[in-house]
Amino acid sequence: MKKSFVMLAAVLGLATQSQAVKLGADTQSLDLAGGINFESAAGVSEQLRVGYGYFIMDYFEVGGVINVQHNDAVTTFGFGPKAEYNFELDLPVVVPFVGSTITFQHAKVVNTTMIISPDTGLIVAQEDSDIKNALNLDVYGGLKFFVTDQFAITTALLLSAATSDLYERRDGATSKTGARIELGLRYYF
Repeated sequence: MKKSFVMLAAVLGLATQSQAVKLGADTQSLDLAGGINFESAAGVSEQLRVGYGYFIMDYFEVGGVINVQHNDAVTTFGFGPKAEYNFELDLPVVVPFVGSTITFQHAKVVNTTMIISPDTGLIVAQEDSDIKNALNLDVYGGLKFFVTDQFAITTALLLSAATSDLYERRDGATSKTGARIELGLRYYF
């Protein structure tokens, strides 16, 4: 936790040297974001999202995203449209934003159960997998810290809901909803 605060302070220190940024119409953006959880119930859990956006009017961006999530229990690939609104504040380098994506998700869910082998009497792991397709809605909000006029570091809280069980819970099962924090990079041109 202390590392997160130190990293945030360093980003804010760099960002204070930037000029005010304007996210006007006809601006384009490239987006790279993700997260990693070393203590998930299904091993190390990684998530990566890549996106492109176009500002159709000042501070309002539409575009698309591709995402991949993986751990020992669930591997998911998704793609779909996004919409995002950026708020103009009097702060020169910090821009709050909210957004949403609707993605088609294709997932492979691996179920591991421990059974007693009738032949040997030993406990063994038995795995079976299930392929699931779902629609997923992500709603998110966060802050962009502009290091330069074209480059920003982002942090966001994402809340997700899907039509199938795609998200790992702490007890190792899966559910239709999930929440996570993402760190990311944005480049505007």
